[in-house]
Amino acid sequence: MENRILNLGIMAHVDAGKTTLTESLLYHSGIVKKRGSVDKGTTITDSMELEQKRGMTIKASTVSFSIGTVKINLIDTPGHVDFIGEVERCLRALDGVVLVVSAREGVQPQTRILFHQLKKLQMPVILFINKIDRLGADYEAVCSQIRSQLTKRILLMQDVKQSPDGCRIRDYGFGEGVFTEQVLVCTEKLLERYLDGEKIGEEELAAAIRFRTGKGRLYPVYAGSALKDLGIRELMKGIVRWLPSGKPGGDSLCAYIYKVEHDEGGHRLAYFRVFSGTVKQKDKVSAAGTEQEITVNNLQTVREGKQLRVREVGANDIGILTDVPALRCGSFIGVPAPGKGAGRLMEPMLCVNVQPVPAADRYRLLDALNVLLEEDPLLRVRVQEQTGEILADLYGKLQIEILQAILWERFAVRANFSGMKTIGREKPAGPARAEIRLGEKGNLHRAGIGIRIEPLAAGEGNRYETEVSFGYIEKSFQNAVQEGVRKALEEGLADEVTDTLAVFESADYDSVTSTPADYRRLAPKVVRKALRQAGVITLEPYMSYRLIAPAGEEKRIMGRLAKLQAVVGKVTYSEWEMEVTGEVPFDTAKEFQVDLKSMTDGRGIFEMEFLEYRRARQG
Repeated sequence: MENRILNLGIMAHVDAGKTTLTESLLYHSGIVKKRGSVDKGTTITDSMELEQKRGMTIKASTVSFSIGTVKINLIDTPGHVDFIGEVERCLRALDGVVLVVSAREGVQPQTRILFHQLKKLQMPVILFINKIDRLGADYEAVCSQIRSQLTKRILLMQDVKQSPDGCRIRDYGFGEGVFTEQVLVCTEKLLERYLDGEKIGEEELAAAIRFRTGKGRLYPVYAGSALKDLGIRELMKGIVRWLPSGKPGGDSLCAYIYKVEHDEGGHRLAYFRVFSGTVKQKDKVSAAGTEQEITVNNLQTVREGKQLRVREVGANDIGILTDVPALRCGSFIGVPAPGKGAGRLMEPMLCVNVQPVPAADRYRLLDALNVLLEEDPLLRVRVQEQTGEILADLYGKLQIEILQAILWERFAVRANFSGMKTIGREKPAGPARAEIRLGEKGNLHRAGIGIRIEPLAAGEGNRYETEVSFGYIEKSFQNAVQEGVRKALEEGLADEVTDTLAVFESADYDSVTSTPADYRRLAPKVVRKALRQAGVITLEPYMSYRLIAPAGEEKRIMGRLAKLQAVVGKVTYSEWEMEVTGEVPFDTAKEFQVDLKSMTDGRGIFEMEFLEYRRARQG
């Protein structure tokens, strides 16, 4: 029987001890002889100099080690909300997660945001209460917080005693009533048999824990101190006993690319998790969604803390391919897996202007941004054709600080970021047709194009059609027009165009002098002409929101929501809190999380998810 493989993530709010826990796991598995320190910048998974300086994880690092016969592929995920795109992408490669909570600070707003994401995905989770040795740490109070703020479906795996002289942790046995009763109340069938006088054995109880943990219905809780090496071995046993490995999905190749990075030599590394099938050296594989065939060379995997060359990477394992431009982060090799990576990742909602310092470094800045674009598909950079401005779409202010520092530390490029604004959309107010003919005054291209645009229903996206015969304009010219139309719709008149049908209706062609480049450059001009004729409706993003605040703040909260022009959908109350859900314009609410923290002494939570684009508010 093959050894089991478990793809594991560790998540936590900032400073909960996530990276220190990772170092302890590597130490106990024999990968490192000495544990690294966040304070000293010697940790393995926080490999970027910037991560070591800030003491927080920004990009996902991957390292492998063994617990017994189980191979653990550990993907270290960011914990800050500004990196939620990176978190979401990594979650798609995981089988389970250890969520770290500090025994001193307790459940933080960021913990709740992360847990909410995990719960939506029904991700198997083990909770680890860290830092129980610290002054002010209260294990019982944190367990109570977890029940009231995260989930009541927790299973306390240990007897934890705290005293001024230190901490004692002991795993419960299945023969102990205090533990057995916790398990029984989680499963109706076993509880009925128990109440009927039947004895429930350890095997059945363990199977019930494994099943419910694997389905995201039960959350085992362990405790310890990663820094003091307390409770780590017990946690490691729990990880391999309760968290499930993925089930191979057949023989067809399906591998998800969750990370792209560049090594010190400038080589492009694409990390992928195999869901089914096998990636073999010298095999020819396809990049999903493209017609491009890739020959597998320099295939690597992660094993025992190292990256090793291998002949094949099988189901559930992690592989690495070098210098294959067709492999994009967030895409698949082979066929996409249903439910894996199929959902839409959260997209950036803010746009900033990026200026090189000095201005002469413009091309160095663009080269550096192109490298970063390959590593992060949700970082979108474009150059406005009309103005020449370099624009970047981002999640928040912290990401700007990080990007600014990365540009300097990795590429020695300084840049200023200014003019942050909400990303809008445009759509034509009605149908319109425009053309620029070959030989027409002002047309310097050896091409002529006629294009019709029509608005589509909200949410349909953009569609392109051609009515020009491939017998008249061959494929390379047709592709050039389509590329030009796509570029024009991405830029719009002021913002990207959405929900629009663009039809290539007519063309002028000179068999001697016309080239595809002429059509590629002319098509955007025709599209913009059509948009000006139709007039555009400006759209803005609307979000669904979830707000949690302490009870007693109703009047102030509702007053602020009214100022944000938010629609209140549902209000629910618990003993200590109120929860409000509804819809809100992103632009009015983009800074509200900061305001809410101030209003509630850091206890408030405000989460938003993209809903749709709507006609922009006036004024």
